[in-house]
Amino acid sequence: MLAALNDLEAATITRLVSDTGLAKSTVIRLLQTLMAEGYARRDPNTATYSVTPKVAALARALVGRDQMDSEIQDVLDGLADQIKWPTEFLVPDGTSMVVRLNNRIRAPIQLQRFERRRFPMAVSGAGLAFLSALPIPERESKIKELTDNSEARDALAAKVAETSKRGFASRKLHELAGNLSIISVAVPGPVGALSLVHFDDIVPDEIHSTRHLPALRQTADRIAAIYKANRAP
Repeated sequence: MLAALNDLEAATITRLVSDTGLAKSTVIRLLQTLMAEGYARRDPNTATYSVTPKVAALARALVGRDQMDSEIQDVLDGLADQIKWPTEFLVPDGTSMVVRLNNRIRAPIQLQRFERRRFPMAVSGAGLAFLSALPIPERESKIKELTDNSEARDALAAKVAETSKRGFASRKLHELAGNLSIISVAVPGPVGALSLVHFDDIVPDEIHSTRHLPALRQTADRIAAIYKANRAP
């Protein structure tokens, strides 16, 4: 409906019904909703409808996000060249962590692709890393949201505290593959988390501590800087 309205300088209800294929009652209802939200206006003299400048703001936000994602993808691709293993950038969405971008195509070491893009915050490495970077009041509030009782709350709080102390989270993904694991670090802000996927019987802890974790943290800082720059007024 908004697309059809945007294509016309001044649209009548009849024209919008024709262009969208929607019932007249639906067109009227949607127009009322768009006007209430400030995206459309009605000219009382001609009984026509048009979009408002607020629609242009939507386009600008999308362009900004595309540019930001492009910048982050470049950083992730550089990380793939450096450490070879694939890495995923996840952001919070309610009580989950969602994969926003990854460098699986660029990473020289190709692993099986997984269909899941959403992971429970309370039990995922990315979720623990993200929670560990939250200010204490926000962390406690989020842990309370994620748990049903005091016992579960205390257990999750302990895991997050341990993650904060270590500076990263680790989790075995043996339900997906017998030797698959991840290490995750927080993206400051807090923005989200980076998770490096690897085979735990190939990569020793020493490599993580001396090479992978420093590279992940440097990349996380660069992503945080990109977010800050794109959100600056």
